[in-house]
Amino acid sequence: MEKTRFCHCCRVHHPESQMRRFHTRQGERWRCLASIEAARRPPGERDEFGRRQTAINREATHRAAEHASLLRQHGLA
Repeated sequence: MEKTRFCHCCRVHHPESQMRRFHTRQGERWRCLASIEAARRPPGERDEFGRRQTAINREATHRAAEHASLLRQHGLA
């Protein structure tokens, strides 16, 4: 099984072969090839990719919050 890395752009684990180290102000981060390629596209396409990722991240955060709430209600957290 191939090792995975966490993409700090799309917030998903991808196979390491699809990842590249990317320099940011906070230091080196891993980014997937799809996010790097999306950043090179024209502004409209790039912004659409960003909006899609934002929606995905919000939904993931909402699901995690619901899960944590359920655990607390049942005394499991």
